[in-house]
Amino acid sequence: AVVSTQSTGDDEDLVSNVILGKIAIPLFNCKGLKKYILKDKTLSTIGKGELIVETSIFYNPVRAAIRTFTPKEEIIMKEATSFDISLLQRDVKRITAQMEILQDIGEGVDQIIRWRSKTASLFSMIIFVLVVYYIELWMVPLVVGLLLILSFVSRRMGIKRFESWIQNAANKPYYELHRKVEEGAGSQGISAKLDKFKALFATAEQIQTGLDLGASIGEKFGHIGQWKNPFITAMCTIAMLVVAVILHFVSIRYLIILWGLNKFRKFYLKPNLVDNNELEDLLSRVPSFPEIEQFRQIKPRVSMKNGGSHDVNHDEIKKRS
Repeated sequence: AVVSTQSTGDDEDLVSNVILGKIAIPLFNCKGLKKYILKDKTLSTIGKGELIVETSIFYNPVRAAIRTFTPKEEIIMKEATSFDISLLQRDVKRITAQMEILQDIGEGVDQIIRWRSKTASLFSMIIFVLVVYYIELWMVPLVVGLLLILSFVSRRMGIKRFESWIQNAANKPYYELHRKVEEGAGSQGISAKLDKFKALFATAEQIQTGLDLGASIGEKFGHIGQWKNPFITAMCTIAMLVVAVILHFVSIRYLIILWGLNKFRKFYLKPNLVDNNELEDLLSRVPSFPEIEQFRQIKPRVSMKNGGSHDVNHDEIKKRS
């Protein structure tokens, strides 16, 4: 919703529309009478004034559930997007936060596998074997549904849960938003611009590293199929055939159990063992496209007496010698 006001000058018969702010209200929040603080046109910072809105919504739950799995209606009249360094930094922070969550989970699993706590590691190993041995396909959606129910109950009971990596301005007090806007308006000096440039270069480096990593992984998988490194591709071919034969005679449950028990065994015997990822080690031996270009040799050329040149012919070199 866009809230605007009309102001008429005393000397001129001109009417100007001044946008006080915008608000975005999700459908599931349309319940009764509520006061909203207006935001600016980008819906990111505080606007000018407040608005009291009374809303209600009526819908058919069955039809709403069916429509949820249909394509969403696109907004035809929307503003064109433009490059903004602050939005770029926000998106990089969002991805970094998600990667940090995965990193924390990986560190927790690593602590268990390395037997930092004997009781927890032994209990986890037994649970791992039992889960892999008895799990069925129908249990996966059942567990996901139970986790969603548990999350709903914890929210109702006020139990603290994981904070979102998206900073929502609606959760901040009014005076903090107002003070932030004033401070941002007053810090437009040279130092602030230099800080923005430094942040821009740091963000660009992170994006460049991430894009290079993602492109290299995709190229290396493609180069395995294109026999860019014949030895590795032949080895992968033989390995796939052997794995196919093993999976034909041995259940995948037992293979996963043996793989997990082997992990626990290695770190129990050698707690300081440096673990490795076999797939990552394999891909590190496969060249990416920039590496192939670096390995590509330039054909030597022999200059002639008349100023011309031609490619080197090995037979001609032998005759000359």
